[in-house]
This record gives sequence, C-alpha cells and structure tokens, in this order.
Amino acid sequence: MVEKSFSIDAPGRVFLFGEHSDYLGLEVISAALNKTITIDVKPNAEKQIHIKYTDLAEVDSFEISDNLIYRHKRDYVRSSLNVLKNNNIIPKNGASLEISGSIPIAAGLSSSSALSVASILTFSKLADVELNKEEVAQYAFEAEVLEFGESGGMMDHLASIFGGIIHVDFGHQFKITPLSTKITGLIIGDSLEKKKDTVGDLRMIRTNVEAGYNQLKNYIQGFDHRLTSLDDVLTHIGKISDSTSRMMTEATIRNRDLTREALQYLIEGAKEPNTFGKLIDRHHMLMKDGLRRSTKKIERMILAAKDAGALGGKINGSGGGGTMLAYAPGKEDDVANALEDVGGKPYIVKISDGASIRY
Repeated sequence: MVEKSFSIDAPGRVFLFGEHSDYLGLEVISAALNKTITIDVKPNAEKQIHIKYTDLAEVDSFEISDNLIYRHKRDYVRSSLNVLKNNNIIPKNGASLEISGSIPIAAGLSSSSALSVASILTFSKLADVELNKEEVAQYAFEAEVLEFGESGGMMDHLASIFGGIIHVDFGHQFKITPLSTKITGLIIGDSLEKKKDTVGDLRMIRTNVEAGYNQLKNYIQGFDHRLTSLDDVLTHIGKISDSTSRMMTEATIRNRDLTREALQYLIEGAKEPNTFGKLIDRHHMLMKDGLRRSTKKIERMILAAKDAGALGGKINGSGGGGTMLAYAPGKEDDVANALEDVGGKPYIVKISDGASIRY
C-alpha cells in the first residue's frame, strides 16, 4: 500500500519532423518540452479517487472498483484506470489527485497525451506495479486513442515518457532511437486560435492518404509507402482521382523523405543552425500546402518570427489553429516579443527529460 504523497510530471512535446506520420506507419522525430501536466497525489485508506482539475475548475470522484462510465468524450483519467484494470493493474488504495499543467490546452503540444501518461503512472504507482517506458506509452495510447475510437498514433505518449529528442520508426514493429544532439533556441507561439476538431482532422488526413496509397497500388507494382521512391510516386501521382487525396499523399511521401534527411543531420551533430532552420521551413511548407494545416494567423506569426531573426518556423500538431514553433538560437527574446506583437502568446522552451515521479 502506497502511503507517501508523490507527484507525477509528464511533459508535452513538439514534432520536429514527421508531423502526421506516426499514424501512417512512417517515421517521426519529436522533442519533449519543459511544459508539463502535473498530478499531485495524496494516498488515503479509502477505495475512492477524488480529483480536482485545478485549471478547469472541475472535480470528479469514483470508486476504484467501479466499471467507470465516461462523463464525456476523452475522459482520460477515468479511461487510464479502466485500461489498467483491464490488465489486472488495480490501485491498492485510494487517493486525492490535484491535476494542473503548463501546457497550452488543445494547442498541438499533446496536453492530452501528457495527461494520459501521467494518469497511467499515477495509478500504476498506487497499484505498486512498475511499468517500463514502452508499457506506459502503450497503456496511455489505449486510454487516449483506442478507448474513444480516435485516429491518433502513439508518438505523443512515447515522447512524453522517453523525453529528449527521439526518432521513432512506426514500421511493423516500432523502433525507438534516442538522439543525443542538443538543440536550443526553441520558441512556441500560441496563436490562441482554438482548434475545432483535432480528431476529425487526423481522421480526414488518414482517410485521404490511405485512399491515395490504395490507388497507387494499381499503378506501381509492389507499392510500399515506406519503400517506394518519391520519383516512382511522382510518375503516377496524377492518376489518383481525388485532388485532395493526391495532394496529401504526395505531401506524406515528401514528409517521409524529409524526416530521413533530418535524422541524418541530427545524427551527424546538427552543426549548421541554418541547415536546421531550412529543414524546419521545408517541413512547414508540406504541412501548409500539402496537408493544409496552417492558418492566416500562424503564417503571420511565422513571418514575424523570421523578421525577428528566427532561422525556421512550422505549424505544430493537427493544425487549424493552436501553436507554431520558431527556431531562433540567440534570438529567443526578440522572437518572443515579435510573436506577442502579432497577437500570439510566446513560450521560450527547452527540451526536457521524460515523465518522472517526485516525492
């Protein structure tokens, strides 16, 4: 039985390269940020969980033994406990949880995934069960995505639990490669435009790209979205009947190759900041023109960041609002001020460690 109070901190993340590639079976490079979801836990002798959502002015209570009914879509704390109980990981005692965070909500920085990771760690700790990082990510993915029939991938959960910069290949069996390269000069700019339908956006992209893959199979013998060359795809891309599917399929394959190029750059030590900035710019153009993820305000913010000295900038997350990333080593304050001047809310951020427990 756990008697000592503890806190769980789980970071949000930013995709450096490979945005919208995890759920399409490709490769992603992400970085955990020093913006977190925190759960302060005070165990008690009851069999109840009492929750206070500090930032949302909400409360919740339930019995550990209950088959928990979700109060609303994406009720991630309850779903985390349900997933663990389905795997015979059951808290031995109750607790009072106070949940707070510094990650902008619904802004493309994975606040929901950080909450799911933190919840899995909280309840497994209360159950006196130690999970490895892959297990935490898997259960958090199930709690956030599978429990609610959504379309996202596992990248966000892996980023939150592993921390640092990681490359993940979502092939038939995903492979995680931590990268030791140091990157500084990152600024997040919140457009303060709330996204309307993150889940719907992901489903739309996935549907269009997979439809494009299926049509390319009719024209390219042995087509494989992981292996078929961009040149072969471009030879036949015009045969995809739907224009949106055609555009998004091409952008996805180009994104695949750009991510591999960026991986090699990072492995070699990321010695040229201008090169990194240009890679980020190229990634943004794929998100903006190929997947149509940007907004007019995000574009103004990226332009303002560039004018203030940023070497590169990109949209974050599912797009349609939310946040952007600027890369501006040595110019962080100037870029933050410029983002504020055009109506954004800036955060100068650092790459952080993964989720952890504090006593």
